[in-house]
Amino acid sequence: MMSLNEIAKAIGVVKYDNIPEGMFRYYPIPENRKAELCSMEMIDRLQERFDFFGEYYEAAKKSWAAIEQDENRKTWVDVSSLYMIDEEYEKVTKIPVPDPDGTPAGDLLQLFIHVPAVEAAYDGYIKRGFSEEFALKYMRRYYGNVSHTSKNIIGRPSLIAMYFRWLCLYTKTRIFDHLGFNFELHRYSLGHILKNKKTGEILPVSIPQTMHKSGLPLGSAGCEDTDGSFETTFEETEEAYIGYPAKNGKYFNEIKTFPKSEWEEIMKPGDTCIGIHIPRGADVSPENFSAALAGAKEIVERGYGDWSPKMFCCSSWLLSYELEEMLKPDSKILSFGRCFVRYPRKDKGRSVFSFVFPQSFKGPLEELPEDTSLMRSIKAKYIAGEFVHDYSGVIEL
Repeated sequence: MMSLNEIAKAIGVVKYDNIPEGMFRYYPIPENRKAELCSMEMIDRLQERFDFFGEYYEAAKKSWAAIEQDENRKTWVDVSSLYMIDEEYEKVTKIPVPDPDGTPAGDLLQLFIHVPAVEAAYDGYIKRGFSEEFALKYMRRYYGNVSHTSKNIIGRPSLIAMYFRWLCLYTKTRIFDHLGFNFELHRYSLGHILKNKKTGEILPVSIPQTMHKSGLPLGSAGCEDTDGSFETTFEETEEAYIGYPAKNGKYFNEIKTFPKSEWEEIMKPGDTCIGIHIPRGADVSPENFSAALAGAKEIVERGYGDWSPKMFCCSSWLLSYELEEMLKPDSKILSFGRCFVRYPRKDKGRSVFSFVFPQSFKGPLEELPEDTSLMRSIKAKYIAGEFVHDYSGVIEL
């Protein structure tokens, strides 16, 4: 019998040597768990209940029939599915999946790892207080990601690894919508957040990492040279916090001490927070965003009592300081970014293209459309070798 590592390698899992340790306990498949696994009957049931596969229903059945004839792929889906059912979000996103390969068995394999957990996800949303209408809408996100991959990326019914991981949020009921934003319950990792006890000032302090001389993390777009780079550290003593704070969107090569008599740490790596995702076309006006935050807080308090989030968190190009020189002072985008206490994160400066320009655009920079002033400004900046970076930010609950 082939080992699980050998099976992963045989089906094209690139990181087959990084299989999560917990997955090995499901191989060989435990006899008492086989009834939980994907079947043609389950596929038909999901389609009837949720219109789960939409226009790709026939393609999905063809794909599953091909997987059933491929022992290695079937084993990988079954092992991964049981791991998906049992483990938390942070672990299941580490399931290695192969890229779509142009075959019926390979193009939708990633989706079928989710399938055995979908009905429990629907029930999970209902238990958290969401209406049947909302729970059904979240079940349709699987189809939506297949549709986007199929129409805009691959050109045939398929699912890429990035969307496989995104869908883990829905399988584990860790994400919901409100007033055009996606809100995700997750664990913070990007820094230490201090608050001045007297003034209420919120101050991000860097986790240990290497900084470029510009004040952005080394390895960010345009920040690859190591000359003048420096290492940040963070230390907590009985009397103080000691580290490198962010100011105006950058970290400086200057370590500072923050006495505990004046400062408290209100969030640290590992604490829970409410992440904010901004879908394309979201209304980022101050009025709508304020209402969205208030509503999201109520939803979490009502339905996520197993969480104790401390702040709202966001990472997006919409928080970029580089937009300050490109937009009018009364811009809704700038107002949105200024709602956050911001600090830099390691970023390759590419996400702005997915939101500002047509998603179907594949040409060189010089051919980017110039339909708006923002498009023209971003195009000129990138042609000049400059970037719009994603920034991170926090808002106190």
